[in-house]
Amino acid sequence: MRFEKFKNSLSLSVFTVVQAAQTNVQLARWHKAGKLIRLKRGVYQFADRQVEEFSMANFLYSPSYISLETALNNFGTIPDVSANVISISPVTTKIIKTVKGIFLYSKIDQALYFGWQKIKDGSGIYYQIALPEKALLDWIYLRKISNLKEQRVDLSGLNRTRLKQFSRFFPGWVKGVINEQFNR
Repeated sequence: MRFEKFKNSLSLSVFTVVQAAQTNVQLARWHKAGKLIRLKRGVYQFADRQVEEFSMANFLYSPSYISLETALNNFGTIPDVSANVISISPVTTKIIKTVKGIFLYSKIDQALYFGWQKIKDGSGIYYQIALPEKALLDWIYLRKISNLKEQRVDLSGLNRTRLKQFSRFFPGWVKGVINEQFNR
């Protein structure tokens, strides 16, 4: 199959070998020719199509959703920008290094794997990102934040009712950090 015909047959910018229904030999040739970018084993991107970082993070490892510092910065809750896209997964902690960046995945208990929304990016690909309240709870829990007063956190945009509802599923010490912040 010719490359242009193949490219036109896929509407996605990022795809797996299975979705492509092509042989690894042909994909390797197109990669060598600079027409494809190999992101990881079995996952490619068309060299001339852009993919947003958040969409790529969800595509590279599933199930997962964007959270922690990446989501908190995205929502304006913390000013610190993460150098990598950080996600949560109920499966395992993982680091995926690609030519497009480094993607970090932190494992969380299955019972705490909830509280995200599905967003459509500019190229029509969907990704999952934590709701702001869930990203904060994930951050406190996984980074073992014991006191929000010592952090540069803007909680003004958070839904307190949702935060309290979500915090019920977390250990007592996480609820304590939240309660201490709002009961001053």
